[in-house]
Parts: sequence; C-alpha cells; structure tokens
Amino acid sequence: MIGESSYNYVVCYLAIVNWVGVIVPIDKELSDDEVAKQLRICDAAAVFCSDIQAQRMPAIQNECPDIQQVIKPHMLKQLIAAGQEILAKGEPIAFDPKVDAGKTCSIIFTSGTTGANKGVMLCHRNITAVLHSALSMFKLADTYFSVLPINHTVEMNLFILGSLYAGFTVCFNDGLKNIKENLKIFKPDMSMMVPMLVDHLHKNIWKEAQKSGQAAKLRIGILISNLLRKFGVDLRSKLFAPILDGLGGNLKLIFCGGAPLNPVLVKSFSDIGIDIYNGYGITECSPLVSSNCPLSQVPGSVGSVAPDCEVRISETSEDGTGEIQVKGDNVMLGYYKDEEATRKSFTEDGWFKTGDIGCLDKDGNVFITGRAKNLIISDNGKNVCSEELEECLMNQIFYLREVVVYATKDKIGHDRIIAADAFLDPQYIIETGLERARVLLKADVAKVNKHLAKFKRISLVNIRETEFDKTTTKKIKRNYQQA
Repeated sequence: MIGESSYNYVVCYLAIVNWVGVIVPIDKELSDDEVAKQLRICDAAAVFCSDIQAQRMPAIQNECPDIQQVIKPHMLKQLIAAGQEILAKGEPIAFDPKVDAGKTCSIIFTSGTTGANKGVMLCHRNITAVLHSALSMFKLADTYFSVLPINHTVEMNLFILGSLYAGFTVCFNDGLKNIKENLKIFKPDMSMMVPMLVDHLHKNIWKEAQKSGQAAKLRIGILISNLLRKFGVDLRSKLFAPILDGLGGNLKLIFCGGAPLNPVLVKSFSDIGIDIYNGYGITECSPLVSSNCPLSQVPGSVGSVAPDCEVRISETSEDGTGEIQVKGDNVMLGYYKDEEATRKSFTEDGWFKTGDIGCLDKDGNVFITGRAKNLIISDNGKNVCSEELEECLMNQIFYLREVVVYATKDKIGHDRIIAADAFLDPQYIIETGLERARVLLKADVAKVNKHLAKFKRISLVNIRETEFDKTTTKKIKRNYQQA
C-alpha cells in the first residue's frame, strides 16, 4: 500500500488483512529506489496505490519483476462492483477466510532515524492487544482527527483501527498547512500529534494573542481559571472559547509521542482546557508500550505500562536507568527474512530489547532518558544521553528551534568532546544578525553548561542554515557517527 490517508486506503487495508493477506504499508515520502527496495524485501506481489503515487509506479515496477499487479483507485471501484454483483446473485464465494491470530498480517518497515530499516512482522494478536490496551486506558470520544502518516503503526493500529472499533468518526487531514482550517471544519474531539505539531499550535495561539493585543488578558485569565479550579470551578470552556473555537471548539484530547514532549506544553494546553497525554511506543511493539491517561498523568514520564504488556529495566546503572525491555502480546513476531536481527533483538529469556534507555518509578511509570545508539561515552567512561542535553538546551534557549547533540574529536583530533548543531528561529537571526546570534548562542550554552556535570558540558556549537532532515513523523534523522 502506498498513498495518502484516505477512505480507500482503509478499505484496502481491512480487505487484505481480514482476507488473510499480508499488508505492507509503504512510506509515500521515500524515493523510488527506496520504495523498490522495500517491495523486493517483502516479496510484494501486488501494489495498491493512490492516483498521485500511480504516476511513479512504472519506474518502480521496472525494478520489481515480482509485482504482478498495480491497483489504482478506479480499478478498486471495479473490484468492489464485481464483488457486489457476485453477492447480489447469491453465488457462493469459494474463498472462506479463517484468521490465524498468530500469523503475520502486516509488515511495517521501521522509519530508519538511526540506521537501515527492517520489516517488522505483526500478527492479528499483536494489533488487537494494543487496541485493547488503548481502549482500556482512555475514555471514548466521537470524532478523531488524523494528522500523522497512515503508514505508521501508531496512526493505523491505534487510532484508525481503534476509532473504527470504538465507533468514532475518522477525519483525514490533507496537509500540514491545512491543520488549522480542517480543525474548524471537522470539529474533532481528539487527535494524535508529534511534539513538533503541538509546539506549533502552542506558538500560534500566543502569536495570535500578541497580534490582537490579548496576551496579557490571556495570562490573567489563566491565573484566575487555575485558582478557580482549585475550588472545583472549571470555566475554561467559557473563558478560553475564542481559542478553543479556533481549534474547532470540541478538541479535548491530544495524544503525543515519537519524541520528548516538554512538560510546559502539557500544562499550557491543560490551562485552556485541552489535555495532552504523552506516550511511548515502538514499531516492534505494535507500537504501544506505555502512556499517560486520564487515570494517571505524571509530568515528564511517558506514562504507565499498557495493560497487555510488561516492562523491565535491564542492567541498571547507578542512577537506576538501563535498557527498556518489553514482553507481551503486543511484541512482534520478528523481522521479515532477517533471523539474525530478530535473534539479536530478544534476550535469552524472551524479552524484546527496545534500545531505549530509561527507568521505572515506584508506581510503574516509564521515564525515557535516551536511545542506546545515541549514548555518548565520555573519555572517562561516563554515559551521556544526547536527548537529555538537547532537552536542556531547548527548554532554556528561547530562540532555539532544533538541536542535535553528538560526540566528536577536538581540534587536534585527540580527546572526545560534546558538540551541538543548532537551527535558530529565522526571524531571530534577521532581527539580531548572524554574527551577533552566534555570540549570544555561545553565551547561552555556557549558562546551560554551568548547571551540568563537567562530563556533560557542550564544548562546540555550530549554527545550521536549514532545518534538519526528518522522517515523515517529524523525527530528526541522526546521521552523526560518534568518533
């Protein structure tokens, strides 16, 4: 399957999976060569595609001799009509699907933010496990607003399939630039977004308040509202109606994952009447592992462990952190045609090794501190999480838009030092000037360093002229090789 989020996409997905086929959702943002490579790896026999993606299929087919058929939207209508005709005649259908809950029904290629992507094999049991977990943790809504790419597990498995199972209406966004307009049209109760989109909405709210001269009034309104809430009086829907109406008027829940979420954003949206729940998932776990929810919201954490899986922390260090490992019905069958990678991804006693570093508190809430692959090992053997430093910089330097922290050699190529590549707010650079911005950034990083252990301090800062390359879920692609 390769195409944009649509009704047709969901129809094809369900038809294939429930008639015991194997669906392989392909990222439409990939190059022709990358798409062809994934089609060959998964042994695809047919491709369902949108009209837009159909234009590139001839070139891709030339590289994939095993592709027997490419089904475009107008052909899909013909297939459905032919099926309806058979049913209308009352003719028996020879094919009687019998679903095997433990058999592969979906192959999802990992996003490849840190390396070569692999085909994750999921079965019906995996997918229904996370559906059960999600619907056990959250109250129901009426309308779901789909923003993220439909080929990703979190969007399809949790929210599209979850919404259909629970009886919600699903509305598809048709482009990031149209989010604000579509929120007003669809008036959804909930949505799933990555932190970058949440941050963008937050900035827009305050930018509009500043432009209209209402920023001071909004701050006072939040103070009064929060005070009243302490006495059980909730007037947020009335006090902040103009803001909420700009988001459709009904938006109450935003689920967030895929990257660290600043707790300040959670509080800021809660102040005006929108709850944000940060969670943690990984494709190999179908993807839900943990999430904050109405039953438990712990700032800074990615929530409590989902009901249908277990989490343990392996080989903990002095501070209690270690690799997060998962066991349960949500864990994948393995990587397609890659027994070696599958074997390396599991412990001898059957736990999946996520590669993420974190810890559990006494109440079972999960805290993520970094990726094992992104760990910086200092010369004195200390472990430094690049994500921890990135969060410190983002929280304390207001004009910083994106940053990646990594290890490199010093000027003479001997000692390892910690470096940061930064992308600054373009408007800030225009107003300040590049050279002045460079001086101020160096000074602000020095202020951050004062509150860090010596082995964590950033020694080198570079300013980028452009944003970092990102995956379709807006995660920064890390291409740095630690020296």
